[in-house]
Amino acid sequence: MPTRLVQACNAVIEIGWLFALILTPLFFNVFSARSFEPDKTVLLRSIAVIMSVAWLIRWFEEYPARRSTNNNAVAGERTRFLRLVIDTPCVLPVLLFLFSYTLSTILSIFPRISFFGSSSRLQGLYTVISYAVIFFILLDTVRTREQIERFFRIIIFASIPISLYGILQHYQLDTLTWSMTIDERITGANMGNPIFVAAYLIMVVP
Repeated sequence: MPTRLVQACNAVIEIGWLFALILTPLFFNVFSARSFEPDKTVLLRSIAVIMSVAWLIRWFEEYPARRSTNNNAVAGERTRFLRLVIDTPCVLPVLLFLFSYTLSTILSIFPRISFFGSSSRLQGLYTVISYAVIFFILLDTVRTREQIERFFRIIIFASIPISLYGILQHYQLDTLTWSMTIDERITGANMGNPIFVAAYLIMVVP
C-alpha cells in the first residue's frame, strides 16, 4: 500500500504532465519581448523540474520497501531499466539523441549557449533534458487505461482553442496585431509560427 507521501508525489507528477499538455501549447504572453517560444520553454522546464523533484521523493520513499523485498535492489533497478530499453522501441533512440546532444554541447565552441539555448528560443540541452525527463517519467508512472485515455483527451481538448484561433486568423478576425503577416497561411495561432502550428496539429490529428 503506497504511503500518503507517495500518493501525493503521484498526484503532483500527473498534474505536471497534464499541465504540460494543456499550458505549454496554449500559453503565450503578448507583453514579453518574444511572446511564444521562450515563454513556453521556461514554463515546460519549470514543470519538468517539479515533476523530477516529485519523482525523486517518491523513489526515495519507496526504496526501503523495494530493498526489503529484493536483496540486490541496484541489480533490480538495472534489470528494470534494461527491460524498459528492450520492450519500448522509443527509449533507445531518445537515449542516443540525448547522448549526441550532450556530446555536441560539451564540444561546442559556446557550451553555455549550447546548454541553455539562445535568448530568442532557449532550445539548448537543458530544454532537451526537460523533454526527456517528462518522457521517462510518463513511461514510469502512466500505468492504467484511465491515465492513457486522459492523456489523449487532454491533447484533443487543448487543440480545440488553438484550431479555433487559427480559423480566426485565417478569416482575419484576430484582435491582436502581429509583426509577421502571411497572406496564405495563418499567423501562427498560439505557437507564433505556422510551421509550429502544423507540427503540433500533425501530432494531434491521428
